Amino acid sequence: MKRDTQLRNDIQGLRAIAVISVIIYHFNKNWLPGGFIGVDIFFVISGFLITGIILRRQELGTFSILEFYVKRALRIFPAYAALLVIVTFFMAALLIPNDWHGYSESALAALRFNSNNFFASQNDYFAPAAYELPLLHTWSLAVEMQFYLILPFVLVFASRRFVAPILICVAIVALLYSEYNLQSGHRQSVYFSLSARIPEFILGGLVAFCWRSRSFNRSTSNTMSLFGAGLIVVSMWLITEEDKFPGILAIPACVGVVLLLTSEKSQISEFMSSAPLVFIGALSYSLYLWHWPILAAIRYITGEYNIEGGAAVVFVLLTTCLAYISYRFIETPLRLQSSWKNTAFRLSVLGAIVALAVALTEIINVRLVPPMPVNLTRYAAIDEICHKKSVGNCVRGDAMAGRILLMLGDSHGAQLNKFADVVGENLGVGIRIITSSGCVTIPGFDVERIVEWARKDCENQIAEAGKYIGTADAVIIAGMWQMHAKSDKFMTSFDTFLSVTAEKKQKVLVLAQIPMLETNPQRAYRLNHLGIVIRGAKNPESDIANSKIKKIVSQHSNAVFFDFSKESFFADAPTYNGSLIYQDTHHLNETGSIRYGEFATPFLQEFLDRVYARQKAMNAGGLIQSYN
Repeated sequence: MKRDTQLRNDIQGLRAIAVISVIIYHFNKNWLPGGFIGVDIFFVISGFLITGIILRRQELGTFSILEFYVKRALRIFPAYAALLVIVTFFMAALLIPNDWHGYSESALAALRFNSNNFFASQNDYFAPAAYELPLLHTWSLAVEMQFYLILPFVLVFASRRFVAPILICVAIVALLYSEYNLQSGHRQSVYFSLSARIPEFILGGLVAFCWRSRSFNRSTSNTMSLFGAGLIVVSMWLITEEDKFPGILAIPACVGVVLLLTSEKSQISEFMSSAPLVFIGALSYSLYLWHWPILAAIRYITGEYNIEGGAAVVFVLLTTCLAYISYRFIETPLRLQSSWKNTAFRLSVLGAIVALAVALTEIINVRLVPPMPVNLTRYAAIDEICHKKSVGNCVRGDAMAGRILLMLGDSHGAQLNKFADVVGENLGVGIRIITSSGCVTIPGFDVERIVEWARKDCENQIAEAGKYIGTADAVIIAGMWQMHAKSDKFMTSFDTFLSVTAEKKQKVLVLAQIPMLETNPQRAYRLNHLGIVIRGAKNPESDIANSKIKKIVSQHSNAVFFDFSKESFFADAPTYNGSLIYQDTHHLNETGSIRYGEFATPFLQEFLDRVYARQKAMNAGGLIQSYN
């Protein structure tokens, strides 16, 4: 058993390869599409090493569950806590208040080693993109700690002859359960779940449990290691984030790790035992900890995924230096602690310090930069509008009017509640708005395409909208077309909806997507106060998507397409006449929604005149044609 648990240089080298692949993937996923599999390599290695440690201690009669937990915490928590404190103080200064709120929740979840479940259930539509979330990578540490809570009890309380059968059964059940959920469309929850990774830990554990004194000759080891390395390389090259992973797709890479672990006499093992790889492997934990928050901060500041030039140099230098400092002055001294009993109290104090830091830094976030007025940071009070849920009768504008229009859409429809108040009151109509995140609330919308957390709300809001489509005087549709126009299924359902309304001689007004910005104006405001000047531009993708939607609309005589994106209202976006009108890169704020309504009212007047004149067919003349 000694060989299974002693420090092996080739395993350090394998760790190096794992962390390098993860960093490459996180830096630019196009360079190594399946580089995220490096995390799965870590899980198999952890299962192998930790199971071996427990079994060896049991054989010596010195195993203690409490000692095991304290030593695991001592190995993981100090460097982790240092990261949380430092990153939290930095993010308190950097993040806008809405983003800070999400970050502080994630920090507390990370402190409890529950960030995997936190991110799996994340449903904040306005949160930063995933690649800007500073603590997203902590999900894997949470999964690892959760596994550590379970493993000792299985090995201690199960009879030795039943351990392997139990582990195999658990692994098979967990694998099948995960694969079923993946095929059922629950990719996000599966990816972050402990159950999906248990087979990987167990596979490593079974190697430690079953592979005792067995040794393979050099020729056999070379063959095994070459095949194992091939499985890993092919997996990293062919598997992408679009695939249903982990599940069955994780098996080849994990088997590849097993083959490398059991062929330590091979030439590949000798390569992995080389000094540079061993050194990187020793730093792998700290490298993993630090690389992601640095990448997230750079992307948050620049607003871009790609990191080039000076920013890339900053990333490499900061990651290397901070990882080495963490390894040299935190990991190494504490790993050499001889008394684990005195450490438990210190770890508790350290956890309290991290929690206190998160609480205290709230003051920094609020006071360092003067807060923006609330009407500039939202498009409406979310509990007062029918977005993702129904609130009252959902009618805006002149609610007492006998003329009622129906507005459907995603958050680009929801942002028009104040718009509808202005238009409705000016023109004497009520506008019932029923929207949902990422979901254009028309019949036949391809719900399975949107993020998992938004699907139920989408289905409910589509059903709610269905109650009013047939009786509405006219329908208005607004959406983030650059997200939907890429879906053939959506374009088909959209075309079908327009055809059905045409048969009923019901008028439909489709609003173009407003221009999308490259830079979040709230971030620009905060960063400018911090002395970081960033300049924004418009993203051309919205124009391309608008043209695709316009083409569909033009094929239906009952429908018109209003495109104000090129008009004076958006000429100086994110401002209009000196007022900030955007809350983020693609949503108006309350002020913007009101101003947009004032700007659009004259053009909507002609549309309503046509609706209530009940013309049999709508031509594309006059003002309406000028905005087609």
